[in-house]
Amino acid sequence: MRHLLAAMLFGSVLVPTSYAQMTYYLQRDLGVEGFQRNCQYSNGKVYAVNSTKMCPLSIQEEGYLPQNSKTTGFKAGEYSDGLTKVCVYNVLGNQRAIRLNNTELCPLTYDF
Repeated sequence: MRHLLAAMLFGSVLVPTSYAQMTYYLQRDLGVEGFQRNCQYSNGKVYAVNSTKMCPLSIQEEGYLPQNSKTTGFKAGEYSDGLTKVCVYNVLGNQRAIRLNNTELCPLTYDF
């Protein structure tokens, strides 16, 4: 109701949204400092994990997400990581990745 009132007062257009988990993707492993590994994600934040662990490829935080907000990524590369394959995609100028079984082929496009 409050959003509708604000839209009427300020003449803005309402975009349907839903409360969901927002997914952010690993941009850089900043390395180990002491007993923690610092990992930078696409939301601009740096998170710490145990120094013996690898940075997760993605993290999730709660937030509002516009409906039908999928964005298509185009394959930019791939590499093996142990028994898995990491497929890297260009999504509107940002790099995002998915992890597959090492025997699978990376799709040429992927909807994030």
